[in-house]
Amino acid sequence: MLERSTHLNKERGGGSLTALPIIETEAQDISAYIPTNLISITDGQIYLSPTLFQLGILPAVDVGKSVSRVGGAAQRAAYRAVAGSLKLAYSQFEELEAFAKFGTRLDDSTRKIIEHGQRIRACLKQSESEPMSMIEQITVLLALTAGLFDTLPLDKVRDAELALQKATSDIPQDVVGRLASAEKFSDSDRKAILVIATRALASFQPAPASKPSGKPTP
Repeated sequence: MLERSTHLNKERGGGSLTALPIIETEAQDISAYIPTNLISITDGQIYLSPTLFQLGILPAVDVGKSVSRVGGAAQRAAYRAVAGSLKLAYSQFEELEAFAKFGTRLDDSTRKIIEHGQRIRACLKQSESEPMSMIEQITVLLALTAGLFDTLPLDKVRDAELALQKATSDIPQDVVGRLASAEKFSDSDRKAILVIATRALASFQPAPASKPSGKPTP
């Protein structure tokens, strides 16, 4: 799926026209003649992968093949601040995940990247007809990039994300107003959201392992 926006003649009222060509590729090949030509005249592409769909990853957007030529310039400042490193982290995860499937022994650093990526994937899944508000998206993305989901069991991430979405109602309205504007995402706003996110996710954290008493077994 690709997007092309064209400005209309000012003498006739101006405005713009946006076209969304939809292409079905053969064998997932986007380098064929027609896709390549259409991609070259668009402002970006959203690539939907049948492989991801079969794995239950919905929406099945392939992060590596999806591209925006407009980039962060079209995003709100808050989105740029909280999601800037997300694509890189997810791409690293996908590469390492492929090696891990061969039973390769993983060091701690690699294991952390994979566990972080698994939680990014879990949070990017979205149920049908359940759109998220801007503040919910920013809060979840901030919690992800800050690593707040990394210590949660993978099977609890979805419930934790839903609890976090509900907790966004506790975010002060002045912070919400700044996030909706073009203002820079400040450190104080980041801290305020992280405090609420940490509190919302606390109940999903695994219980600490009990320490041995040190007493000999009779």
